Amino acid sequence: MGTYHLELDDAQTEELDDVINLLIDDAEHDVDTFVTSDQGSDEPRRGSLIIVRNDDRNAATTRWVQAVEDLTTEQDVVIIIGDPTSPEARRLHLTKAWASTSFHEDEDEDPEALALAFADITVK
Repeated sequence: MGTYHLELDDAQTEELDDVINLLIDDAEHDVDTFVTSDQGSDEPRRGSLIIVRNDDRNAATTRWVQAVEDLTTEQDVVIIIGDPTSPEARRLHLTKAWASTSFHEDEDEDPEALALAFADITVK
């Protein structure tokens, strides 16, 4: 497994514990394998995945999570696989993503994991 980072505005990132359950057009994919083998598509590929946050949380991510938990909000999302400072790091671009479910282990408003649905996915 590689390392994963959620890319935020202003060149900020938040390291994630994991990115799991990647489903594209109802087929399950391993994230690392998909990133290294994807050939792209001329058609949009709808799907979903789960991001698992770690204990070191960026306040900007928490604000972003609150925005995408509003089901009327769709935003493009970038997940970096590898070192976010490396030009060789691969990026998963999720187009028109929204939070379909959030998972809370305690009573605070800050979810530990978030299921994101998206209208399309590309690797760059």
